[in-house]
Amino acid sequence: MKIKDVLKESCVVADLAGQTKNEVLRELAVALKDAGQIKDVDAAVEVMLERERLGSTGIGDGIAIPHGKLKGLKTILCVFGRSIKGVPFDSVDRKPVHIFFLLLAPEDSAGLHLKMLSRISRVLRDPAFRKKLLEQPGQGDLYTDIVNEDEKFS
Repeated sequence: MKIKDVLKESCVVADLAGQTKNEVLRELAVALKDAGQIKDVDAAVEVMLERERLGSTGIGDGIAIPHGKLKGLKTILCVFGRSIKGVPFDSVDRKPVHIFFLLLAPEDSAGLHLKMLSRISRVLRDPAFRKKLLEQPGQGDLYTDIVNEDEKFS
């Protein structure tokens, strides 16, 4: 499974307005709802916050990959968000997060869920690619870059 299989261009938020962890998680969940991917924003946010209580999904280098399992989903869903300013997210390196990949998975999808987390992490390892994501002007360019970068790992 590739990132383009779970991330739709309409689920790319080029300029997040949220300034806190909760605000960003809500904004990303709203993007999924607006794209017709989920119905209940509050349930999605609660799943993410439950996961965050176990430990921050801010993995350092300006990246967070909030994720969780949501009742009633049939497939893995993804939304990408970018904060130019950066958001405090309790990251392991204590630095603000600029790049967010939110993943929601069905309750019974451990294998696929973990593979997608791994795939996103691999795509984001390259500092030059992360820099490029921060410089792109908008949604379409960000989506194309993410899909093209992921293709390198086919």
